[in-house]
Amino acid sequence: MADKYQILNDLKELLSKNLGSNLKEVILFGSQAYGGAHADSDYDFLVILKEIPDWKLKRKISDYCYDLDLKYETFLDVHILGEEELNTLRGKQPIFQTALEKGIRA
Repeated sequence: MADKYQILNDLKELLSKNLGSNLKEVILFGSQAYGGAHADSDYDFLVILKEIPDWKLKRKISDYCYDLDLKYETFLDVHILGEEELNTLRGKQPIFQTALEKGIRA
């Protein structure tokens, strides 16, 4: 099983390199962060951007994550939000609120 901190840091580094100052935060949440993960559990990430992403940017981020999927032979489930979206109904969903409160930040 890959080390969760290595994957988290690699993801942040990869996104920082490609997104620059638009990247605000990368948070690992779910079973990998809170415990209870199995050998085949995915890695759940919340990526917060300064700007609200369009579908093209979301696609690029998914492509970057795929590179890490292959490197670590695992699956990254990445949720992407703009900073402003955190104050909307979408950003208030329990999955995102729990990630913000309990997740592991890079």
